Amino acid sequence: FTPIMDRPDRIPPSRFDLHLLDIDSHTMWMVELLDCRHGRVLLMDTLWDEVIMCEPITGEQRRLTVPPEFVRNRFTGAVLCAAIDHDHVHGSCHSSPFNVVLISALGGNNQPIACVYSSETGEWGDIIPSSVSFELFYDHTPGLLVGNALYWLLDSIGHDILKFDLDKQSLAVIRGPPLTNDFRHGSHCIIQAGDCAIGFAILSYPHLQMWQRNINFHGVATWVLWKTIDMRMIIGLPKQIQGKRTLMRRILGYLEDSDEILLSVGRGAYKVQLKSKKSKKLCENSYLTRYHSFNSFYPPGTFIAGGCDGNDACYTR
Repeated sequence: FTPIMDRPDRIPPSRFDLHLLDIDSHTMWMVELLDCRHGRVLLMDTLWDEVIMCEPITGEQRRLTVPPEFVRNRFTGAVLCAAIDHDHVHGSCHSSPFNVVLISALGGNNQPIACVYSSETGEWGDIIPSSVSFELFYDHTPGLLVGNALYWLLDSIGHDILKFDLDKQSLAVIRGPPLTNDFRHGSHCIIQAGDCAIGFAILSYPHLQMWQRNINFHGVATWVLWKTIDMRMIIGLPKQIQGKRTLMRRILGYLEDSDEILLSVGRGAYKVQLKSKKSKKLCENSYLTRYHSFNSFYPPGTFIAGGCDGNDACYTR
């Protein structure tokens, strides 16, 4: 965990213990990070075919055995709050029910499948098959929640998007926007555009294109170019040329809670607020891959694992 808030709201990383040390053997569990959302973290235990739901703030942890169709298969997943109260604010979800969604491109009979776990029933639901074949992009890229649907990039080269509709319990593939040749090979991510629409951002330095997917009254979907941003105008980003060295720039991810993009610039990670055109350096690391956003808050009096009251928003790698 790398905290990004300024003092006094900054909480040290040592406060966030996911309890991954096996007390009996004194070894660390082999896990992969799948998702962070609504104050919870979802991990995959690669040895025991389990997923682990953690709440770093309260210290709660639940281990869920994956359905047989997902055993020894590669899959991705998402965790999200299942509260339906109209006055509920996501982020303070520690006592609320949650859902876990698993997606595999190779389920039974090599058919793409999905499955949803409900903490209210304590059970996995029915296996949800897909009639459309696809290949998941397994590089720890988190999904994006827009409205009542989850979205994932399908591969690193193409621009197709996988949609899981939480209401209809269905899988679908969405074709990406019609990019021009100068943007076709840029780094990209899914974003939320205006009016709770799905969007697509692609960086071909120095320009960042942002597309929005609109659906008309007849249900016909079209992509429209929403915005183009000159990244040289973003305050706080290093210049592209430093001495004789050209800094590589690529998109690391998107923060759905704050409408910000994470960028890798050289060896540093920056968050970029697109509306204000300002950036902030998060950390320096020569082995940047993907970053997941962890954001949580809680009212005074909430029991906090290991300590005191306060607020925090940080990022986990």
